[in-house]
Amino acid sequence: MQNRIVSLAVAAALISTGVACAATEQPEIRFVAGQGSVEALDAEQRALARLAIATLADDRGISSDRIRVDTIRAVQWPDSSLGCPQPGQQYLQVVTPGHRISLRVDEQLYTVHEAGGKAFVCHQRKSGGVPLTPQLEIVWGEQMLEARADLAARLGVAEEAIRPMGGRPATWEDSSLGCPAPGGTYAPGPVEGYVLVLRHGTRQFTYHTDMERTIPCPAITAD
Repeated sequence: MQNRIVSLAVAAALISTGVACAATEQPEIRFVAGQGSVEALDAEQRALARLAIATLADDRGISSDRIRVDTIRAVQWPDSSLGCPQPGQQYLQVVTPGHRISLRVDEQLYTVHEAGGKAFVCHQRKSGGVPLTPQLEIVWGEQMLEARADLAARLGVAEEAIRPMGGRPATWEDSSLGCPAPGGTYAPGPVEGYVLVLRHGTRQFTYHTDMERTIPCPAITAD
């Protein structure tokens, strides 16, 4: 499925015309219980939340009232895929500042990627969303989904073939997340994150995350 990009201007038009939103005004921002509050958001974050809600409502054809905000994170997208590379596509290696907004509809988790005031639902994963299970806990659910999608792409298998095994908290000495590349330079820590464990067949894989980046560690080999 292609990513449908919605800009702040388009989101406002969708809201004002009632497309994908039952109300004729900006959608109300509602958080997943325990994940945050509207009062804690600054003006930019409120605009991002409303853009993400309008984007997902338009993409899924649902009322914005069903959508809850999970997290809003500033990120540096490493290339022009904006964190959502599609199979067989090539991307410009240009770092672009943006945001990753995690949203939930009932028990489904979705991720909206934003840069330059434009946003889209990342459809690397199944278009229907991925159900949250006890193995995809709230504290690292999004990162586990990213690791699962990345591992499936590296192995050339369906995401359903990757089994999340669990995760544990970790503190890294620096921004290498415990996986320094030869000759690399890293900002000093401590950096809080998690070690995630996944399995495919008889092979087990680990990913390290600082809640913004999720990387395989050790590097994944073909055999």
